Amino acid sequence: MKSRAVLAFLACAIVQPLASSDGEAQTSTQSSAQPSSAEGRNPAGRWQDPAADSLVRRATARRGLQLADSSLLSYQADAHGYLAFLAQLGEGVLIPPKVVQSEELALRISWWQPGNSAQRLVGRRDTTLLPANVAYYRDRYGVILDNLPDRIRLGDGQDVRDVPHPLATNASTIYEYEKGSALTIRIPGRDIVVDEIKFRPRDASLPAAIGSVYLDRETAAVVRISMTFTRAAILDKRIETLVVTLENSLIRERYWLPRKQEVEVSRGSTWLDLPIRGIVRGRWEVANYDVNERIPEVTMKLPRWSSAPRDSLAAHAFEGRMIDVLPPEIQIASSEDVARARAQAVAAVSASLLTRPARASVTGRGISDFARFSRAEGLALGAGAAHTTRGGWRLSARGRYGFGDQQAKGQVAVGRAPAFGRAPLIQAFVERDYRDLALAERAGVTNSLAALALGSDYTTQVDTRAVGITLHRAPLDPWTLRLAWEHTDPVHVTATPLGGSFSPTLDAWRTKGARAELRGTGGWIAGDNHSTNARWSANAELGVLSGRLFTGVGTFERNVKPLAARAYGALSLNRPLRGDRALVLETTWGLAGGRDLPPQWLIFAGGPWSAPGYEFHSFATRGLLSQRLELRQPVPAPAFPLGRFGTAPAHVTLAPFVQITATASGLSSTATRPSALWPSAGVGVLFFFDLVRADFSRGLRDGRWIFALDIDRGFWGIL
Repeated sequence: MKSRAVLAFLACAIVQPLASSDGEAQTSTQSSAQPSSAEGRNPAGRWQDPAADSLVRRATARRGLQLADSSLLSYQADAHGYLAFLAQLGEGVLIPPKVVQSEELALRISWWQPGNSAQRLVGRRDTTLLPANVAYYRDRYGVILDNLPDRIRLGDGQDVRDVPHPLATNASTIYEYEKGSALTIRIPGRDIVVDEIKFRPRDASLPAAIGSVYLDRETAAVVRISMTFTRAAILDKRIETLVVTLENSLIRERYWLPRKQEVEVSRGSTWLDLPIRGIVRGRWEVANYDVNERIPEVTMKLPRWSSAPRDSLAAHAFEGRMIDVLPPEIQIASSEDVARARAQAVAAVSASLLTRPARASVTGRGISDFARFSRAEGLALGAGAAHTTRGGWRLSARGRYGFGDQQAKGQVAVGRAPAFGRAPLIQAFVERDYRDLALAERAGVTNSLAALALGSDYTTQVDTRAVGITLHRAPLDPWTLRLAWEHTDPVHVTATPLGGSFSPTLDAWRTKGARAELRGTGGWIAGDNHSTNARWSANAELGVLSGRLFTGVGTFERNVKPLAARAYGALSLNRPLRGDRALVLETTWGLAGGRDLPPQWLIFAGGPWSAPGYEFHSFATRGLLSQRLELRQPVPAPAFPLGRFGTAPAHVTLAPFVQITATASGLSSTATRPSALWPSAGVGVLFFFDLVRADFSRGLRDGRWIFALDIDRGFWGIL
């Protein structure tokens, strides 16, 4: 399948990262860097399970037609399926991916003995939820028959090609097997015992599959098979996850035929190592079997896969609207099958064989790592580089230079990366950075443009020099612990905008000492039919510090030894209502305290999300709770074409909201608003696939009308 999906929301950005679906065809036939045969041996020792071997031999013989049920002459069936391309952005891998494009498919299957079949696409409809040009490999549009061929090919042979099937003839020379758990399937008048057989390659450095197959104990027929693949088997170097699951059902109480199939292919970006993933998910359900009925001659002359004309595909009668019937399983970030396949792969072979080959790359956490503009730095340009060894060790460095403050910032780090995932589980670092002190109120690119053009800078920073470590428990764990010895200084206004003027920076204390920070971000889909989408972020910090208070007239007033703590975070819940409407709840909270509390340890609020209608960070407080209630309602609007990237939908979304912010006391030395309740009201307008949002809000107590324009928060992680 050839495709390139380009997210047009980056039109205002400096560069355009890669976020493709099935991607461009790869011409390589094997990973360029493979361990030696000795290195690839399974470290846990050989599997020696006579019971598993015996059942596998029976299944292999049945598959080779020596014991096949010759009474199965033919069948026809209907398949209903979905294909979806999703984009997952930012550092937090647990944030649910966004559906970019989805297709609903109807397929007619005809089979007459192994190797003879015809599949015809008879219905197709799609919806584009984000601007994209996605074209899938052709085999994504078909159902896998006969439990995969002896030489497995996926993605038209561009993802996986000619990998030996674990039940093929002579597969026992390539694979070893172990018996797992058994389960019982009860049907009227009969109990069917099914055994799990785990399989893995004897030499994991070779192209092979890893997974498990469930076999009917009586007949050795395949009931279910789930597999992933060794690194040597995966041809596309961008692929991080490739999992295939096939389930069969008992038809006429005799024949195990396809019932449900799922595939997931996750590709990471190779462009500047930005945290972007393109995910292809496919799902088929097969029903309405006609067994041993005569196959029409015209059908038997069809190619193995064909499609009805475009007009006929569009005329096929599907139920409901596409956006309403898209299964929740297509949208869930990580299915149990994917997690199980990953665990089996890690347990089966050395983790080093599942990582990417050793490579060097240019890196960046987002576009703002390469170019930004702020009051403290002016124009700042930067870049990063990293080298990952075959053993999983990662050495990285990044830096930038501010032309306003004429200062260099950056980080050098070394860490050990896990088998799956990019972030090292443990990393040591030395860095200097202008650290932001609060939850973001706008995207990095948007802030740079507003700061340059209007003198509107939504950052509150301190100059931080640090040495320490970060700890990450597992590749998919949302929490990261940072332990560091830090030295902080205030930053100053050094830049001049094209229009307007900058507000003063925070009068932070100069401190040094130990700081521990636990931070996390994530999301989930919950509720009835997985309809409620939630995302969250949280930070907790503890500092044991020493410092000096500067009087501002050239002398230091006194030495202090602060003991400071604070925690802050945000929670967003989006729940669909009747029709196209949705209810959105946004909660922002924070709490700070300690002895001789420095100003930079307060909780900051004020801006489009924490306190709309009030000036940016006009609240600097020891405690804060802000709650927003927003109703989203699409209304008709003109549509306009985007060429090969689709057509912008013929609607905009109105989002009226009310919000109330409660604040506690701050510091006498910090100019801020008093403890009180601060209500707000406003309306947002979401347009261009709901990617761009314009807000008009007013603070109802000593506030004012404020206009804000930004990109959807789901994309801030790469901006």
